[in-house]
Amino acid sequence: MICITGIPGTGKSTLCLDLNRNGVTCRSANDEAQRLGCVSGDVVDIDRLRSSIDGVNIIEGHYTHLLDCECAIILTASEETIRKRLLDRGYSREKVEENIGVMLSDSIYYEALDRLPAGRIFTVSTDSENEGAVLERVKEIISLIRGNNKS
Repeated sequence: MICITGIPGTGKSTLCLDLNRNGVTCRSANDEAQRLGCVSGDVVDIDRLRSSIDGVNIIEGHYTHLLDCECAIILTASEETIRKRLLDRGYSREKVEENIGVMLSDSIYYEALDRLPAGRIFTVSTDSENEGAVLERVKEIISLIRGNNKS
């Protein structure tokens, strides 16, 4: 399973929609967690999701790097871009700063590194206004991992 991850505001959901529009099936981790009964309140039981999920090739979510991934694609953006995107979504300043702290500490990378070799972790910047360039870069990574298969 290819896991697309990153803090909120990096473009995971947008990328997943773009992949689906281009014939590459991508699923939402939150949707899968709901479907499989792995959510209690607002909390996803990652261990339960990990053991329940099956038949998913590409998944997106801010915690997917904690699943059994064959590779992790970490989406990033500049601090300024993240701050703007999250404030535009109505995040509190405290929550914005918390997420930026996670980004600056590279927590997602190091958590992924606990589960995968460094050569299976890719970072893609979404700062560009060109979603097509991000989509093409991710499709290249998917092809590399899948041995040139689409999904």
